[in-house]
Amino acid sequence: MVLAYLGDALWVIALSIMFTASRQAWSRTTPGQKLRLPIGVVGRTLALWALPLGAFAFSLCLALEARDRPFDGDAAVIVFGVRAVAAPLLALLHLRWLKAALEHGPDA
Repeated sequence: MVLAYLGDALWVIALSIMFTASRQAWSRTTPGQKLRLPIGVVGRTLALWALPLGAFAFSLCLALEARDRPFDGDAAVIVFGVRAVAAPLLALLHLRWLKAALEHGPDA
């Protein structure tokens, strides 16, 4: 059960980084602005909030999985490992996503 709480802590840190970065980027952009991302040109809301909200939903799924089935031994370590790797990877992906959006500017 300790590994489940450690996994939660990692996700809280990653999600707080993601939501803080999105909030700062939100204040640096204007309403109705289109942002150019590696996947194409999208609206401001989608560009800044889609990944953090998706990551939050994914973290809830992983947290429920870690608690619904009490894992023992190797299985508990594997579930923790998935949670421990996924959280920072999604945070890094999001920061890279925001960097690309803000560097390319509001051009559509």
